[in-house]
Amino acid sequence: MIRATDAQFALRHNLVVHALQHGIKATAYHFGCARNTVRKWLRRYRREHLHGLHAHSRAPQHCPHKTQPPLQRKVLALRRKTPGFGARRLIAEFDLPLGHNAVNRILRVHGLTRKPKRRHQQKRDLRAIKAAYAPFTHFRMDTKYLTDLPVYWPQMQTLGLPRFQTTIRELSVGAHFLAYSNELSKTYATLAADRFLAHLVRHGIDPRTVEIRTDLGSEFDGDTVHLQPAGFIGTIEQHWHARHEFNPPHCPNANADVETVHSTIEGEFFDAQVFTGRADFFAKANTYQLWYNVARKNMSRDWQSPLALLEKKAPQLAPTIFLLPPLPLEQLLTPKGGHDVPGHPDSQKKSRPSFHYLLSLTMA
Repeated sequence: MIRATDAQFALRHNLVVHALQHGIKATAYHFGCARNTVRKWLRRYRREHLHGLHAHSRAPQHCPHKTQPPLQRKVLALRRKTPGFGARRLIAEFDLPLGHNAVNRILRVHGLTRKPKRRHQQKRDLRAIKAAYAPFTHFRMDTKYLTDLPVYWPQMQTLGLPRFQTTIRELSVGAHFLAYSNELSKTYATLAADRFLAHLVRHGIDPRTVEIRTDLGSEFDGDTVHLQPAGFIGTIEQHWHARHEFNPPHCPNANADVETVHSTIEGEFFDAQVFTGRADFFAKANTYQLWYNVARKNMSRDWQSPLALLEKKAPQLAPTIFLLPPLPLEQLLTPKGGHDVPGHPDSQKKSRPSFHYLLSLTMA
């Protein structure tokens, strides 16, 4: 018995049987179709028996402009090497002589496409507002768990790689800055913010123009009733005189910028790299961050890199502002703590509290 997935198979079989018994004209009248339709299926039945009653593809048998196999193999190799790159990104980064529809077709045929994630709520488009910000004045900060990444997790367990990533995303030009730790704590979040603000001051940015926005996580003083001067918010506002704001409650889209870059880093970095140790991990993380900030073209920003946007919006800022390499935050836990930055309003006036004291506050 032939089981057909074609829903019209039984109808065609009945049509052929009726035509063999009653003739073509009577069958066309009985089934309400043209006589040529009866002739077609009767001819196929006599030539191929039951297999001839299946629908045949109407796709052309030859495509003269189809992508040549060597170029297809190159597309597939690049996709496997960079699994986070879509069709447009592959064309832009590797100068492929193909259209994005052709690349999409090649990836789809070979099963290398990713199912898009469902979004329960449409993101509000604030690109025009964010693009109007002065560069390096508005930032989003968040922590990414690295323990749920299927490609990275075995390497993390074997090589003792970091378990958490602290990300600071700049909104105007789209750059990001990374730091890593093995624990999720207020201490490490404070160290990351303190180090980043010191870096901005060294490049001539007035910290009073800087705003850092976070969610209500405990590492960002989200559950703290009595704020401490050496805590996360105290370090930002009292020591550096910058501004800190929390995202509005019940507003998941407020952190969309940093969550988007988290998704990008997962596909382009963690899913694509094999590490040999901690030193290799931080070397590759530094290379990826530098490439992202200097050379990678952002589709949502008219295919311009953060460096290209910075040169247009704020040519007075040196490109070295992108040179803040990722590092393990544990190495910043020194007895002295703090940064003595020339030009800072509090430098030479008072010393910073020890980060061992800060650690004792968060562990209490």
